[in-house]
Parts: sequence; C-alpha cells; structure tokens
Amino acid sequence: MSDPSLEAALRRVDADALAGRLDEWGWSTVVDENVGAPVIERDLFDQLHVAAGIVADFPLGNAGVVHVYGYLFSTVVTPYGLKSARWNDGILARTLGLPETAFRLGDSAEETPLQRVTDAALPPLLSPPADAAGVIEQRVGDATTRAVVTRPAPDGSAALISGIDTGRGFRLVTVFPVADAATFARDAAAEPPRLRWNAALPPFGA
Repeated sequence: MSDPSLEAALRRVDADALAGRLDEWGWSTVVDENVGAPVIERDLFDQLHVAAGIVADFPLGNAGVVHVYGYLFSTVVTPYGLKSARWNDGILARTLGLPETAFRLGDSAEETPLQRVTDAALPPLLSPPADAAGVIEQRVGDATTRAVVTRPAPDGSAALISGIDTGRGFRLVTVFPVADAATFARDAAAEPPRLRWNAALPPFGA
C-alpha cells in the first residue's frame, strides 16, 4: 500500500470540519499511554488542526483529527503495532460490518474516512446494543467515560468504541479492534476509573 497523501488528508479534514463531523469527537492526547511518547509529530498535528479550524495545543487535540487522520502518518511502533493498521488492514472495518477498504484514505471521493468511522461507531456508543460483549461506564472527575465492546465475531474478535461525556453528551474518542472480546471487556471493567485509550479532558472553554 502506498504512503498516505498529506494533501489528501488535509482536504478531507477540511470537508469534515465544514460538515460539522468533528463536533462528534472529543479530545485526545497524542502521547500514547503504552509508549509514553507522542505518536505523531507536532508539525503534522498543527497542520491537521489548522485544516480543521480547531485551536489545539500539542499534545491535546480533537480525537477525530488525531486518531483518524494523524494515526495514518504515525511511524511509532506500539505494543499493538502501528496506529495506522486499524484503518488500513481491513480488520476493524470488517468487524463493524463494512468493506475492508472503508476506512482507508482515498477509498471514496464522496465520503471521508472520518465520516465512515463516525457513522459506524457513534450509534453503538450512544445506544449500546443489547448483544454487546461489554459496556463499561465510569465516572472520572466531572466526566463520564463509556466503552462499548461490540458483539463478538465467531472467532471472538470485536471492536472497542470509546467515548467521553463532559456535559454535552457522549463524543467519540477512539475505535480499534480487539482479538478477544470477552477477555478485553472483563479486563477493562476491572480497571479503576481513569481516562483510557488516550482520552483527554477538553481545554478550558473548548
């Protein structure tokens, strides 16, 4: 697969901003909790947020901008591999009932990757389905976090959809595949309340 085009990504970020889709996403840090370091560089972070029309102070930014677009360019290897894999390898898209190419940059001229991710992940975050493998809701300070582990596939895999509500309703934070839905949901529920999966509280006034 060819390297992603920053110009193409910036055009799609601009389209998402104009359509108001970035408002469905919360805030995130680019400092990965497993690596302990930023997974994208400041210059890329700034370019993406300028295109989005969002004032952000590295390392805290819009979760949709960071996770959907920033991760496409991340070369930092985490314990789970490259951040870009979730959008490119087709596993997450297939888990959410979409074609394997659904989340790849440039797959559609009419829809953006973030639009497809939002359409797939926001409904189960807002109204967790009865057949979800797990729904973990916790209070963290003045915020409420929610993690939905989707219904397992025959091989036990699923998707983790996480979000945060800081008083204006739930916003998406991240989406990624998990290999063992039951184990992941059990372990996540056993964790004490905290901001996880790179979620962050919004800057003052945001």
